[in-house]
Amino acid sequence: MLHQNTQAEPWVNTSNIYLKANIQLLADTGHIITPVTTYPLMWQDIIRDIKNIELNNLTPNQLNAYHYIKYQFQLASKNQIRIKAQTSKNDSRFVTFGDTFRDKNSIQVQFSMVGDNFAAKLSPSFSNSRNDTNSSNFEESYIAAFIGNWVISLGKQNRWYGPTWDTSLSLSNNASPIPAIALTRKSAEPFTIPFTKVDIPWTVTTFMGKMDDNRIVKNTLLWGFRLNLKPFKNLELGVTRLAQWGGEGREQSLSTFGDILIGKTNCGIDGVVCEGNTLNPANQQAGYDLRYTMNIFDFPLSFYGQKFAEDGKEGTLQYLTKAQPQLGFDLHLNVFGKPSTVYIEWADSLADCGERDKIGNCYYEHSNYETGMRYEGRALGSSYDNDAKTYVIGTISQLDINTHMTARLRYLDLNYDNQDKAPNNSIIGNTVSSIAEQVWIISASIQHDKQNWRFTLGTDISRSTYIDKLPNSNDLNISLTIEYNL
Repeated sequence: MLHQNTQAEPWVNTSNIYLKANIQLLADTGHIITPVTTYPLMWQDIIRDIKNIELNNLTPNQLNAYHYIKYQFQLASKNQIRIKAQTSKNDSRFVTFGDTFRDKNSIQVQFSMVGDNFAAKLSPSFSNSRNDTNSSNFEESYIAAFIGNWVISLGKQNRWYGPTWDTSLSLSNNASPIPAIALTRKSAEPFTIPFTKVDIPWTVTTFMGKMDDNRIVKNTLLWGFRLNLKPFKNLELGVTRLAQWGGEGREQSLSTFGDILIGKTNCGIDGVVCEGNTLNPANQQAGYDLRYTMNIFDFPLSFYGQKFAEDGKEGTLQYLTKAQPQLGFDLHLNVFGKPSTVYIEWADSLADCGERDKIGNCYYEHSNYETGMRYEGRALGSSYDNDAKTYVIGTISQLDINTHMTARLRYLDLNYDNQDKAPNNSIIGNTVSSIAEQVWIISASIQHDKQNWRFTLGTDISRSTYIDKLPNSNDLNISLTIEYNL
């Protein structure tokens, strides 16, 4: 029997793709019933469902997943101090789920404690290769209070909204986390549809953060909202909203926020009048995602996707531009006899805003909040920023009980309209490439746990070609991360 330990961190964060894969396997096979496509993900629901599993009903791969999740929870319960050191040849150009660094050299110490009604984590880190002048950070630090079935938290936590593996158009861990106050449902206790016996687990989270980096509108506020529910064991749905508003010299009253909640933030639409030099009160994005699972020869196969839209166009009745798609499927099976998750994903982040055909510079951008949906030089959503078509195939494998491996092949058609909003301004426009660039990347990492130690070795090999007849470029990046849990 697995017992809950009150001295465990309350959340599963975005740092462990192997934990995500094992949780997803048990969710796809109906053993974990809570929604699992919103991170941070509450441990309470995962452990509640794990406790109810009959081990005799599990396949060998599912049993491996069960034991891995149980082991990770026990680590979260026992180890309240963690030291992590990382070094690599270069900064990480693209950040995906499971990546824990962006800079080429860093060291981090994490202290965490949990009581009956509170949780806290202090996570100072130092890096010698940040783009800005600040070399220290407190990423993944937070303080939280539990009030009934709600958690109020304040801190800098990475978030990931949606069912994808490689990146997410809506919100991912690509950019450094924004300091924010958040309200989250602690347990996805279901509601029952009236006059039926149908129970639907659901969870919701919302946050308000301050974008305190170097940007055009200083101290811009960012509001986020995520609703996640499972109407059936094999179907999970999500709704996401993001809005930039306020900041220095901008209106940030409660009435303005009320207009944001109902979508009244575009000049010339639904009675929103912007006279003279009055600016749009907000920059909004919204979208939905789903994940549907079926069995193919006793292997769970899932189809998933999201559509995420930019803000509407000024002076028209268009509340949102055409939603951009991200699609994929994954399959849990054995690869060379090893339990694995194999996935394929495709995404397109070019939105032409209805002005010029096949010319973008709209997604993640805004006419007034000119730095756009970016923080510290990275997009909040896709790791590949705007105007990119991306094709990814990847595997997440367990080699033995203590050793795991990922492999990924990516073809990236970056900034394929060959335009940039402000090619000579580092805080406006595409942060990945100011010109069209086609990139092939082969990535692999291997992780090994030895008692309280964890070692991760990763490598990326890439080749870039350019439309503008620039010489091709090749790059090799190797990284090593060492963690110790006290």
